[in-house]
Order: sequence, then structure tokens, then C-alpha cells
Amino acid sequence: MKDEINKDSIHEILKEIKRLENMICDLLNVNENSSDMSQYLDKAAKNFSLSDREFDVLKLIADGRSNNEISEQIKVSVSTVKKHIYNIFNKAGVNSRTQLLNLVFGLAEPRL
Repeated sequence: MKDEINKDSIHEILKEIKRLENMICDLLNVNENSSDMSQYLDKAAKNFSLSDREFDVLKLIADGRSNNEISEQIKVSVSTVKKHIYNIFNKAGVNSRTQLLNLVFGLAEPRL
């Protein structure tokens, strides 16, 4: 008898792998460029006039965290995380996490 793996199962497995990867990185404190990354994030927070909580969310986005992971980390609801991300996007003038990180890390010019 052959086991069937559906898309939802694969998605859940990949989410769990990402969660475990993040845990391992946290435990090992693996981030070779953390000081460089902090400088970019600090500058972005200032340039975009981010609140302290929005800055916390930006750091977690830069760390590759999902909305659920951010929610668990800062102990707020997922809808609150989404609202913070919406506010960050508006302040930065972007429409996606990719655009945001490209802008933060100097790979894109700010939109006018």
C-alpha cells in the first residue's frame, strides 16, 4: 500500500523544517553578519520612523520569520503582526517583504 503525500502535508513539513532551522540558529547564535545587519536595520528604522514594535517586527522579517513565528516571538496575535507589517510597508513605500528587505539592505532605491 502506497502512502499519499498531499500538498498540505508537504507544506506542514517545510514549515516545521524552517521552524527547527530558526531554533538551531537561535541556539547556536549563528549570524556572521549580525553587526552589519543591525546597522542596516537601525538606519531603516530611523529613516522610516518605525515604532519600537515595528522595529522588532522588521528584525524578525529580516531573520526570515513567518507571521506565525513573529506572533509567537513577540507574543501578539497574527492579525496584530499583519497590521505592523502593513504599517512598515506603508512607511517604507513597498508592497512585499522582498521589496522591503531590498530597500533596507541597499539593493533598491526608495520609491518616490
